[in-house]
Amino acid sequence: MTVSPTSEAIAARLAALEDFPLLQGPRVRLRGPRDDDAPALFALFGDAQVMRHWSRPPMQDVAEARALIADIRKSMQERRLINWVIADGDDALIGSCTLFAFSAVHRRAELGYALHRAQWGRGIAREAATLALNWAFDHLGLHRCDAGIDPDNQASRALLHRLGFVTEGRQRESFFVGDRVTDSELLGLLASDWRGGR
Repeated sequence: MTVSPTSEAIAARLAALEDFPLLQGPRVRLRGPRDDDAPALFALFGDAQVMRHWSRPPMQDVAEARALIADIRKSMQERRLINWVIADGDDALIGSCTLFAFSAVHRRAELGYALHRAQWGRGIAREAATLALNWAFDHLGLHRCDAGIDPDNQASRALLHRLGFVTEGRQRESFFVGDRVTDSELLGLLASDWRGGR
């Protein structure tokens, strides 16, 4: 069994980051957000279809996207989360992939992602999540990664299961989307599962 790094080592690796790690895949790259990403970010998070399973309503204007970019940068500086832009071969924003809720003590984080509707069904989210998980387990040294989804989000569940996540439970009425309350399906992936599945 591989012994994961100490909590101190994980915290030190997070603290040592100078900027968003740049992660390159065959078709996409994960990079930090730029100011000129705001219109594409608004197109992503302003799409009601994309947001129907999220814990917030769709954005109403591009100013919200600009504010989100500022918050993403601040959160990165504070090491609260690493929210990458998923960029295509032309370096245009086509989605978002995030590691958040870091716990160095417990050597875990949570994974989240969203993708422009035009990119659905092409394996892009899987490629982006794979880049983030490889970094989380191989570079950062996490022991576990969690994900929480709306139980009605069958596409996200299928993706997470393909990545090796296991459904571990369900929290009843745990988040609101507008006035609608929904459960949360909880999934987990161990570093040993990830390495064994590659």
